[in-house]
Amino acid sequence: MFWNKKNILSITILALVLIASVANADYTFGIPLNLGPTVNSSEHDDTPSITADGLELYFMSYRLNGYPDGDLFVSTRETTQDTWGVPVRLGPTINATGEFHPDISSDGLELYFMSFRSAPPNGGALWVTRRTTRDHDWGEPENLGRFFSGGARENSPAISSDGLELYLSDAGDDQRDLWMISRSSVSDPWGQLVNLGPTVNSSADEGCPSISSDSRMLFFYSERSGGLGDRDIWVASRPSPNDDWGAPVNLGPNVNTPSYEIGPCISADGRTLYFQSGQNRGYTNQDIWQVSVDPVVDLNGDGIVDAADIHVMADYWGTDEPLCDIGPMPWGDGIVDRQDLLVFAEHLPVETPGHTVIERRISASTDDAEEALNSGYRSWNYSSDLEIVHDRIDNGGEQLVGLTFRDITIMPGEVISKAYIEFTCDEIINGTADAHFLIWGHLTANSEGFVAPFVISNRPKTEAKVPWEPDPWDAGGQKIQTVNIAPIIQELIDQPGWAAGNAVEIIIGVDPDKPAFTGVRCAESYEGSPSSAPLLHIEIAAP
Repeated sequence: MFWNKKNILSITILALVLIASVANADYTFGIPLNLGPTVNSSEHDDTPSITADGLELYFMSYRLNGYPDGDLFVSTRETTQDTWGVPVRLGPTINATGEFHPDISSDGLELYFMSFRSAPPNGGALWVTRRTTRDHDWGEPENLGRFFSGGARENSPAISSDGLELYLSDAGDDQRDLWMISRSSVSDPWGQLVNLGPTVNSSADEGCPSISSDSRMLFFYSERSGGLGDRDIWVASRPSPNDDWGAPVNLGPNVNTPSYEIGPCISADGRTLYFQSGQNRGYTNQDIWQVSVDPVVDLNGDGIVDAADIHVMADYWGTDEPLCDIGPMPWGDGIVDRQDLLVFAEHLPVETPGHTVIERRISASTDDAEEALNSGYRSWNYSSDLEIVHDRIDNGGEQLVGLTFRDITIMPGEVISKAYIEFTCDEIINGTADAHFLIWGHLTANSEGFVAPFVISNRPKTEAKVPWEPDPWDAGGQKIQTVNIAPIIQELIDQPGWAAGNAVEIIIGVDPDKPAFTGVRCAESYEGSPSSAPLLHIEIAAP
C-alpha cells in the first residue's frame, strides 16, 4: 500500500476514537431550552453567568422585591448531567439596594457585579466580592473605582478567564458602547479604559458582553440594524487574543426572536450558550435559556460522517482552514491538527462489535412531508417541524408523516439486526399525552421522496409494521429514538430491484387499533434544522 497522508490520517483517526475528548466542530446552534420553573420564576430572571466547571449558575432576579430592585441568586448542581437546584439568594452582604449583571471568575472565587449601593469617593457602579474557597462565604464587596465621567456609569462586567481583562458597557443617557480595561497581573491595578471601536460598537446600544475562555469570541447584545428583534445577541471574533475584533455576526433565529434577547454567557468549553429571552417564546416574563453549540463534522456536506470527511481534513492539515479547524473550541484554534481529529472522532458513528452501522439523516426538504387526512387542509413538505401525527391547526387533526433516507449502502441479502429513527424534539406541545403510532415502510425499491401534492396515503406499504408508543417529549432539543424497525428495513432491502445506494421510505401514522386521539410528538424537520432532521440508524449483522 502507498502510505500517503490520507492513509495515515485514516488510521490515526480510528485510534483516536478510543481517546476522543470533549470538543466541538464548526458550529451551529441547537434548539433553545428553557431552564424551567426550578430556576426561573414568574418575575424577570436574567443575565446568567456559569462557573467554568458548569456547577454554579449565578443570575439576577426580581422575584423577591419586584422591578427595579434586583437581587443576585445562585443555583447549583452536583454534576453537569444533573438538573439545577433551587436558587439561593446570595444574602445581605452582596444584595443591598439593587444588584445586577453578575459575572463569576474562571476559578469561581471572584464575583463581579453592578450595584446601585453607595460608592466611596471616586467610586463607580461595579463591585467585586471574593471568597477563599468555593466552600467559604462571599466577603464584603469592593468597589472597582470610577471608569467613566459625567452621567455615564459602569455596567455589565465580564472578566476574562485569566483575570487580566474586564469587559463592560456604559449606562447613560446616550447610546451604550462596549469597553475593555486590562492589567498586567491580577495583583496590579486596572489600566486605562479602551473603547472597542466602530467595528464592534455601532450607533445603537451594545451591552452585556461575555468573553470566551480562549478570549477569541465576544458575545453581546446589540440593537443595531440587521437583527431579528429590538435586541439580539451577536458575536465578534478574532484570530488570537492579540488581534483586532472582526465584524459582529448575528446568532440567527435559533437564538434570537422578534422580541429581545440579552445577557449571553458562553460556557468555558464553548458547548453551551446561556442567555435571557422570553415573550416571543410563549413566556410572559424574561427567563434564562440555554442553547447547545452543535458540531458540524460533515465536512464535505454529503450528509454522512465518514472517512471521506477525514480526507477533506487531510487536504487542509496544518492550515487555518475554518471548515476543518473544529477543535478544541467550536470555533477552532487557528490550525487544523490533532485537536480537530479528536473532535471528529467523537462524532463518528459507533459500531457494535460484529455489526456494521449505517446512519443517514434526511438530506433535502423534499425528503420529509406531512399529508393531511382531513379534506380541505394542506399537506406540507417544507414545514419547519413534523407533528407526529396530529396537527389540528394546520392540518385539522390526523395526518401521515413520510421520511425518505437516501444512499442506503446495504447489499441485497444482508441481515438487519437493528434499526431505529432518531428524532429531535422541536416543541413539547401535548408531548406528554399518551401516543399510539404505527410505523410502516413504503414498499418500493427506491423512494422518490415527496413532491406536490405530497400524497403519502396511496403508497403501497410493507407487510411489516411496528407499533410505537413513545415516552413523553418534555424538553426542546431532546433526542428520541423509535422502537426497533429492523423488520421494515429488512422487507425493503429484500425486494426485487433493491440495490446498494437506493433510498428507503418510512411512514408514520395513527395506530388504528388504539384510541382515536393520540398525543402529539413534534420533531425537527429538514427545513427547521438540517443538522437535527430525522436520522435513520441501521445495524447490519456480521455474516
